[in-house]
Amino acid sequence: MPDPQPQSTQDLIQNDRGPLNLRHRTKPHEAVIQMSLLACGLLSIFTTLGIILVLGNESIAFFTRDQWVNSNRPILSHMDEQTTIFTVEPGKALEAVKESGAVRVGQEVMEVVEFQNNQIDIDVIGTSGGFKRFCALDVELAELGVKRPQIVNASRPAKPSEIDRCRSVGITPAPFRVGADALALVVSADNEFITELNVAELRQIFGEAEQWSDVRADWPQEAIQLVIPGRDSGSFDFFVDAVFAKDPAAMLARDPIMSENDNQLVGNIHRNPYAIGFFGYAYYLANIEDLNILALNGVAPSTESVEDGSYALSRPLFIYSDADIMRAEPQVKDFIHFYLERVNAAIADLGYFEASGEAQAQARDDWINATGAADQKALNPADVSGALIAAGSSTVFPLTERIGELFVEDGYLPRFEVRRGLRGENTIAPHSAGIALEYNDRPTLAEFFTNTSWIPAIGEFGVIPLINATLMTSAIAMLVALPLGMGAAIYLSEYASPRVRSALKPVLEILAGIPTVVYGYFALTFMTPLLRGIFGVDVVNIYNTASAGIVVGILIIPLISSMSEDALRAVPNALREASYGLGATKLETVIKVVVPAALSGILAAVIVAVSRAIGETMIVAIAAGAGPNLSFNPFDSAETMTGHIARISGGDLSYDSIDYNSIFAIGLTLFLMTFILNALSRVIISRYREAY
Repeated sequence: MPDPQPQSTQDLIQNDRGPLNLRHRTKPHEAVIQMSLLACGLLSIFTTLGIILVLGNESIAFFTRDQWVNSNRPILSHMDEQTTIFTVEPGKALEAVKESGAVRVGQEVMEVVEFQNNQIDIDVIGTSGGFKRFCALDVELAELGVKRPQIVNASRPAKPSEIDRCRSVGITPAPFRVGADALALVVSADNEFITELNVAELRQIFGEAEQWSDVRADWPQEAIQLVIPGRDSGSFDFFVDAVFAKDPAAMLARDPIMSENDNQLVGNIHRNPYAIGFFGYAYYLANIEDLNILALNGVAPSTESVEDGSYALSRPLFIYSDADIMRAEPQVKDFIHFYLERVNAAIADLGYFEASGEAQAQARDDWINATGAADQKALNPADVSGALIAAGSSTVFPLTERIGELFVEDGYLPRFEVRRGLRGENTIAPHSAGIALEYNDRPTLAEFFTNTSWIPAIGEFGVIPLINATLMTSAIAMLVALPLGMGAAIYLSEYASPRVRSALKPVLEILAGIPTVVYGYFALTFMTPLLRGIFGVDVVNIYNTASAGIVVGILIIPLISSMSEDALRAVPNALREASYGLGATKLETVIKVVVPAALSGILAAVIVAVSRAIGETMIVAIAAGAGPNLSFNPFDSAETMTGHIARISGGDLSYDSIDYNSIFAIGLTLFLMTFILNALSRVIISRYREAY
C-alpha cells in the first residue's frame, strides 16, 4: 500500500470547520491583574519623577528665590511713611545686608540705596605693632589682609624711627595726649612674701636672679617666673627704657612668658605664686582679687604719685592720627574731637589717671592745628558717617573702647538710606523702633560646595561639614560591615552544611528587621560608653561619629552577607571541582576561584551597602551629634546630611524660608550621591559579570 502523502502545516491545523485560532484569549481576571501591574509600575515611575521634581524645584528655589533672613538687628529709629534713612544695631550681619541690596522690615521690602556701616574696630597689637601697621606700605597691608588704622593707641611717644618710617609713606603721626598710666608691678594674690621692691632689686629680679632667695635671703628658694608684655607692646618698651636703659637682653635671656594680651598675663601670674610681671594699672584694678600690687621705692601708684612723677613707672598715654587722614575721613576728626571732650569723664573709672590741664589744652590745640577747624562746637555722633579703625596698645585699648561705646550710645550707628514702595505704593507702612531687620540672602553653588560652615541662621551655607560627617560614618560602617559580612557570606556559602546554613541565614537576616531607632539607642547607650571606657571620657564625646558608624556597620552586615552569599552560591560547582582537581585546597579555591567569579555580585552588594549607610537616618541622628562640625576626628560629634534633615525638619520651620528650602538642597545632594553609587553599581555588574 503506498505511503500517504505528507500533509502541509496548513492541512494539519485545519479541520472540517476551518483553520484553528491559536491566539491566547485573555481572561477578565488576567486583564485586571495586567492593568494593576502596569498601574503599579507607572505609579512607581511617576512617584520617583515627582520626588526628583520636588527636590529639584525646591533646591532651585534655595539658590534663586528671595530668602529673607532675620539679622537679629532691630531698627532703632521709628519709620513713618516718609522715612528713608534709619539706624540699626551694629553687628556682622550688616555686611550681609549691604551685599544683598535689599532689606525687609515687617512685610515691607526696601531697596538699599546707600549703606553706612558705622562701626569701630579696635585691634590689640601693641604700640609698636600699631605704628608698624599705621606706617606700612599698601602692598604690605594687602599681604596681611588688613586695613591701615586711622588711629593708633600708644602707651608711649612715637620713636624717631617710627616717625621716619611714617613720613616715608606720606604720613605724619600727630599725637594727642589722653591721660596717664602707671605700670603695675604685680604678683599672685597667693604670694605672701613680697610687698615692695627698690629699683636695684627690680633690675635683679628681671635680670640675673634666678631664684627669689638670690634677691633676699629670707625669700623662698623658688624659681622666679617672669610674665611680661610682648615686644610689640609699648609697656615692654617703656619698662626696658626705664629699668634697663633700653637694653632688654638680660630680661629676654630669662625666657619669660610673653603676650600682647594683658588678660593672658593676668592669668599666668595668678596661677603661679612665684611669678611676677607688669602691665597697665587698669588691668590690675580689673583683677584686684587675683593679684597683689608692689610698691617701688616705697611709692605705690596713685593719682598724686603719677602726676608728680614720684612713682618711677608712670607714663603718658596717647592716641595718634594724621592730619591728611582726618581731613579725608571726617569721621576720624570727629571721633578724636569726641575723645578729647569725653576722656576725663571716663578715664578714672577704668583705672587710669587724667592728664594735666596743660597737657589737655595742648591736645585740643594740636587737634585744631591738624584739622583746620575754626571752632569746637558740640558734636552730634548721630551726624557722623564712616567706619573707624584703631590698633595698637593693649593698655590704651580699654580707654578707646569705652570712648567708642559712648560714641555709639550718643548715636554713631550703622544707617541705611532706602527706596520704599518697591512692590507698589500700598506697601509703605510705618514701623516702630525695635522691629527686626531682615535681609535677602541667596546662596551660590560655589558657596554651597566650598564653604566649610553650615549655619543658616547667619547665612553660612557650606554643605561640606554635613558631607564629611556622612562619608566618615559610612566609611567606619564599611570597615565594620565588609569583613564581617563577607566572612559570614563565605562561611554560609562554602563551609556551612545545608542544615547549619538554613538555620543561620534567617537568624542573620533578622538583624535587618530590627527598627533603626533601636540601633540608634544601642549606639548611644552601649557603644559610646564602651568606646569611652576604652579610649577615655576626655577623648570620646558622648555624641560621636565612631559609635554611629560602628552600629550602622552592624545594621548593613545582613545586606552584604545575604547579597554576597547569593552571588557566591551562583558560581557553578564545576569551577570548584576543577580547582580541586588541580590540587587546590578549599581556602585557595574560595579565594582564587569562587570570589573572583562572584566579583560582580559582591561589588554590587558593597555599593548597595554604601548607599544604605549614606542614607541611614535614625542611628546617626541619635548617636552622631546635632550640629554641623567639620572634624576628621571620629570621636568628635558631627551631623550627617540625613541627621540634619531629620533634626531641622522636626523644628518650627516657616514654609518657604531659607531653612526650609535648604533641606531640599541637602536632600538633592544626598539623592545625587546615592544615584551615582547605584549607577556605578550597574556599570560594575555589567563590566565584571561572568557568564556560565
